Amino acid sequence: MENYVAPEISGYAKSIIKKTLGTKAELKSVEWTAGGLYNKVFYVHTSEGCFILKIECKSIFPSTRIGQTENEVEGMRLFKQAGIPCPTVLSYDFSGNEIGARYVFTERISGDIVMVEQHGMSDAVKDEVKRQSAGICEKMKTITNSHFGSLLPSGSLGWHKTWNDCYHAWFNLLIDDGVKIGLFTDEEESILRATANKLLENSKAYLPTFDTGDLGLHNMIWGHINDGTDTLHVIDFGNSRFILPHLTEWGMWGQAPHEVPNAHKLDKGLNLLLLYDFEMGVMWKEMAKMTEDYAHCLDGMTAYIEKMKKDTTRNHITEFVEKCRKVI
Repeated sequence: MENYVAPEISGYAKSIIKKTLGTKAELKSVEWTAGGLYNKVFYVHTSEGCFILKIECKSIFPSTRIGQTENEVEGMRLFKQAGIPCPTVLSYDFSGNEIGARYVFTERISGDIVMVEQHGMSDAVKDEVKRQSAGICEKMKTITNSHFGSLLPSGSLGWHKTWNDCYHAWFNLLIDDGVKIGLFTDEEESILRATANKLLENSKAYLPTFDTGDLGLHNMIWGHINDGTDTLHVIDFGNSRFILPHLTEWGMWGQAPHEVPNAHKLDKGLNLLLLYDFEMGVMWKEMAKMTEDYAHCLDGMTAYIEKMKKDTTRNHITEFVEKCRKVI
């Protein structure tokens, strides 16, 4: 499917730059850059420079991924506070009333994501990217909260004093989403509910810690803003939350959480990796099957969506239910 910029996007951009940059600012062009199941992203070229416009998709599934725009704004605020390079938010709207869509408008970082650029980088720059990546992970560990769950108390996961309560709410929210679309048999739902209600080990030793939900070299850019110095910047905070502090580093080196020994060690009796399986292994695939508006997606994502739409099997569901059966 060919990527495109929908006609209304230029109108959105004109309205935003007048509000943000002033009435003398002029829109030169809008260029597609990327996107996924939850957001459409564009370069906005103006007489005052180039910026990023991220527009939240109207349909978000599962419910645990609702609040993309709020998470973008709050996530960047928390990163700035922790001294981690990321774009500055220039304008946003949570209501969708301002232009007819929920959006965030930010500075643009020069260059492309590291995953794309790394093959052309010098060894010195690659070493610096690795060093700064490790530094970002360490600084992220300092972003903590008194509650597990959403970044903001109004988020879909809510705020929970204990990991046990957060796990129950998170798991049941995913179950409810699946039930609404007729995803599970009665027996499967029963097994999933029993898994959600399972009492977990005490997690008082762990502070609720910030996690972007998708940290990795595919969401980092080596570059500069305006006339600044090249450094490593983090982007994409739409899936951020406060969780157990052990999944913050996996995406840096291309590993899935299940391949990180420290994740296994910490996860024993806390079941965060099981939640990861549920959200990404089951519900995310269902979102892909239901997605209709995806011409804005990267080619790889488009191919994945179309593959999922053709897949009528239930293997991803039955395999996950069997994992839950073993847990209970």
